[in-house]
Order: sequence, then structure tokens, then C-alpha cells
Amino acid sequence: MLLASLLLTAVGCRSHSAPTNTIPEAELTPQACLEELDLNNLDQALKRCNQIVAAHENNPAPLTDRSLLHTLLGQMDQACLDVNQALRLVKRQGAKADPMINHELTVRQESCKQRRSMAGKG
Repeated sequence: MLLASLLLTAVGCRSHSAPTNTIPEAELTPQACLEELDLNNLDQALKRCNQIVAAHENNPAPLTDRSLLHTLLGQMDQACLDVNQALRLVKRQGAKADPMINHELTVRQESCKQRRSMAGKG
């Protein structure tokens, strides 16, 4: 719960309306998942982020952001899948990987492991 609160705080200053249509290719930057985030329209934000993840399939940043959206939507299994996939990409990047993303993903992965243990899944 603390993790979710911290994550909400991190994106709270970026709450604007999310676009409703396919976003232009020029706006498909790896950092665009949480831009113009409307916390009252998370489903639309997830659709936007899905496009960005698809456009940057070898970049862990969009997966990291999408895992947050899944968490906010209560889709914990999907969030953990994104965390694990993003960590695999970070490991592939080696020394080039962003240490902040690596740290954030490691914390989220621990939360996923704890959740599985509490649910008896792991």
C-alpha cells in the first residue's frame, strides 16, 4: 500500500485528460505513458500506454509506467508481468540501464513476490 501511495504521489502532478484516439507517432516517446494522466480515466491511459509499449518493445521505461497503471487499476498480476519483463530488459542493457528504473523495478518486484507469498502462490 505504501508503494502505491508513493507511486501516486510521483504521478499526481501530471494529471490531465488523456487523449481518446490513437496518438500520433511523434508523441510515442518512451516517457509518454504517464503524460497527461487523468486518474479518473485510467482505462484510457492504459490504452495509450499499450501503444507506447508496443512502439518501444526493447525499452523498460514504458513497461515500468504501464505496471503502475495496472497497479492503480487493481490488475496486480498484469503489473507484476510488466515488472518482470522490464527487469529482463534492464538486465539486457547492462551498464547502460537507468539505475533509477532498475531500483524502482526491484522494489516493485519485491512487492510482487510478497504478494505471491501472502496469496500462497510462491
